[in-house]
Amino acid sequence: MTDLNMMMREQARAGLQTQLDAAVTNGDTAAATKIADDIAKLAVSTAPKAPAYGDAEIRAELNKLDWFGVDPKKSGRAVALGRDMDPKKFSSAEAFSAALIKAVEAEFPTPGASGKEVEEDEDEDEEDEDGDDAAKEAAAVARKAKRKTDGPNEGDALNRGTQQRRTGPWTKLADAPAETQKEIKRQADKFVSSSAPKEQREKFIAGALESHYAQYQRTKGKK
Repeated sequence: MTDLNMMMREQARAGLQTQLDAAVTNGDTAAATKIADDIAKLAVSTAPKAPAYGDAEIRAELNKLDWFGVDPKKSGRAVALGRDMDPKKFSSAEAFSAALIKAVEAEFPTPGASGKEVEEDEDEDEEDEDGDDAAKEAAAVARKAKRKTDGPNEGDALNRGTQQRRTGPWTKLADAPAETQKEIKRQADKFVSSSAPKEQREKFIAGALESHYAQYQRTKGKK
């Protein structure tokens, strides 16, 4: 269908061009002017339509949120998810942003936002209280037996005995994988002004490290 429409437009343009040439040859200025206007109108009507919205409109919608650009975890996740979405599949910047915000909020739910979440938390607390002491002790032993760091390439043979071992979450950029370090630096450069105090950038990076570490743990199937 698209090829047929294109063929018809080309035929119409060719026909108008033929008429224009004839009018010019015959010295019919009025006819030539009218035909030239028709050719211009046809070109405008068949020109590719510009996108209805872009990054500027999407960012304007996100800036309406009180946490975007303030909360490093949610802001960074919004940017990451936004790159994976196709704006062409949404009719407007508002629709795109609504879907993006819904996805972010699903990963970072507001505490006590629904009765179901509260109920699930209470059930988990009850299960913890009723747990077998022996099972708790076994779990504690198992946790201690786990390797002491989640740093990249910890188990590689070439790194054994040479890489410094560390425990717990990533507390500095050097603890995270190279790809994660690069992404966090990019986010910091984007969301923290170059004129901002050093403490503000460090606070942003600390929050981003915590967020990426949690995502890293989920990817590895840890809890």
